[in-house]
Amino acid sequence: MQNIFLIFFFAMLGIECLLLIPFSQKYRRLRIEEKVVFAYLCTSIVFAAGSYLLGFILRMNNMLFVAVMTLIQYFVLSLFYYLALKGPQSKKIILALTLCGVLIFIFDITKWEGPKQFNSIFASYRTLVLISCGIAVFLQLLRDEDLIERSIYMNRVPLFWFNAGLFVHLCCSFLIALTYNFTQNSVYVESFQSLQKITRSLNFIAGIIQLILFYIGLSKIKGART
Repeated sequence: MQNIFLIFFFAMLGIECLLLIPFSQKYRRLRIEEKVVFAYLCTSIVFAAGSYLLGFILRMNNMLFVAVMTLIQYFVLSLFYYLALKGPQSKKIILALTLCGVLIFIFDITKWEGPKQFNSIFASYRTLVLISCGIAVFLQLLRDEDLIERSIYMNRVPLFWFNAGLFVHLCCSFLIALTYNFTQNSVYVESFQSLQKITRSLNFIAGIIQLILFYIGLSKIKGART
């Protein structure tokens, strides 16, 4: 099972690195929210490589690094949804939820679970908020009057595919965020560690699907865009 886990890990990391190439080639034609997705991809590579280096190579507790990178990605994705959602009320809600997330992160890492364990409370909050934002983007695209007037299906819009990729990965990550500490610290260590490896492998599969959807989103960007 450990070998399968590593195969999925390196496959996802390799695809992330390869995806930097088409992102870089089209960078000047990207809209600001699409550039934020590029920034998210860069943080994901740092996240994965750093976690592997600390946890597997140096054999150190990497939970503090994971917590900090999770917070950074929360800021990045909150910015993405802040830019993607058009309504001023939606933007205010995202700002408020982001501030609330920072407070939860501080309490989680200092009081509730600490820096040496996975911060499942903050991770669960962060994932649930971002999933809700993803749903809001889908609804916005579905009701977009400009797209309706121009008879453009929302699956022809790059934003749809970038949001779909994030949504798939976040939905799969939510169960891990809720249960990671329980499965790691359960008295039934062997049984739950096997379950943990399975769920993490599924999470990597969702991550690979996310990257494929990102690539489709890139392919929808017209060459004439400047």
